[in-house]
Amino acid sequence: MASQNAQTPSSSPSPFASHPEPAPHRDLWSGIAGLVAGGLLIAGHILWMRTPDTSGRGAISNVVNFYSKDSNQVLAETSALMLLAAGLLFMFFLVALSRLAGNRSHLVLVGGTVFTVSLMVSAIAGNMFAITANASEVFRVGPDTALIAILLLDLAYGATIAAMVGAAVLLFAVWRVARESRAVPGWLGWFGFVVAVLSLGAPFSAWATPVLLGVWVLAAGVVLIMNARVAQRDEGQEPAVSPGTAD
Repeated sequence: MASQNAQTPSSSPSPFASHPEPAPHRDLWSGIAGLVAGGLLIAGHILWMRTPDTSGRGAISNVVNFYSKDSNQVLAETSALMLLAAGLLFMFFLVALSRLAGNRSHLVLVGGTVFTVSLMVSAIAGNMFAITANASEVFRVGPDTALIAILLLDLAYGATIAAMVGAAVLLFAVWRVARESRAVPGWLGWFGFVVAVLSLGAPFSAWATPVLLGVWVLAAGVVLIMNARVAQRDEGQEPAVSPGTAD
């Protein structure tokens, strides 16, 4: 029995256990996605803000004069592409942000998903008239079709209101995480709190708050990138332990 115990081979570490999931690299790419998403959100929304005023008596003439220009039609298409790309990249960024939120990750995911879906609806609706006029040879911009543009622009603004309500849920959750733990910097949490409060007045502020949210996403992307770089540096400083050197 003693000889059998002496001949028991020592267990060697599994090759799968020696290669953990590269979380630092994962957060690095999520942070880069956040940077790009924030920049596209700001640029795309600024282009969308150029759309004509549809609340006054001269709404029909404003719409006809605006969409009759080929340059405005092209800018509308560009705005739609930017906002759609921003939404897709934001979802990739959202996953990493939810990991930082811990037990409030469900609020971050729900709020972020509502924001993304509503943003895409707004991007499509708000620019569909210009895209159709630019791509179709039978659709003409005129007083008889201007009412369609007014309806779509109002729908887009309503979707933007819904998007910012979802963003407010996300930002309030991140603010609470920043207060309860060090997973999120305090300044980023309070910045998000201010944007969330402004977003609650969405019927009056939705024309501007997406730009502020884009700035916040840029800042959060930088935080993710810095966290990933610090984690990579700490991994590189860990001493390597050979399996055969155990006492």
